[in-house]
Amino acid sequence: MEIGRKVSRVLLECRMALGLAAAMLTIASWPLPSYAGANSQQAELHQLQAAFHRIASVHDPVNGDSAAVIEQRIRDMLSLWTDDGSLTLQVGGAFDGDYVGNGDPADPTTCPAPSGDPTNRGTLCTLFKYVSGSFQPANKFVSLAPAFLTEFTVHGNTAAVYFQCHYFNVAINPATGKPFWTGASHLVFDGTASKVQGIWLFSHANVPLAGVPIP
Repeated sequence: MEIGRKVSRVLLECRMALGLAAAMLTIASWPLPSYAGANSQQAELHQLQAAFHRIASVHDPVNGDSAAVIEQRIRDMLSLWTDDGSLTLQVGGAFDGDYVGNGDPADPTTCPAPSGDPTNRGTLCTLFKYVSGSFQPANKFVSLAPAFLTEFTVHGNTAAVYFQCHYFNVAINPATGKPFWTGASHLVFDGTASKVQGIWLFSHANVPLAGVPIP
């Protein structure tokens, strides 16, 4: 009798364990809630924004980037934009205006020098090759962004994008042997991104001056 009771108890425990395992497998197979997909989109947009700052930053702050490295950085920056991407520069400078289309830094027809027409200054390639301070050979800038002001709002395959770019000169101070870390320019990226063939890309940006980043 004692042996029978032990066997029955073991069988009962096995059934309970199997039932628990089945329940856990059922739970694991449930579809993820919608916020999981939203978090994934947010993560991809954060990666896009991080790539922007990485590419906009000098790679060799001691010697400066070579012409070949700068051209590759420009190509990498353009790869973050849609083919018909656009940017409106509004910083109160001589080259304020609209830059429309992508371009190739080695092709003057798609990467011309800035025009005198603010409604059509050239392409995005024009902006990064000739206007953007971070891609000029004499400059050694890094781009930093306050995370608490970075925001993405996803609407299906498009998203509103907001972040700031605070550029600092990190050239070496010969008196101290350390980077200057002096402010160079402070800009806002207020625009949109589009998901193209499963990849988030910038599609438009309005770029005015940024104030002091305040929480």
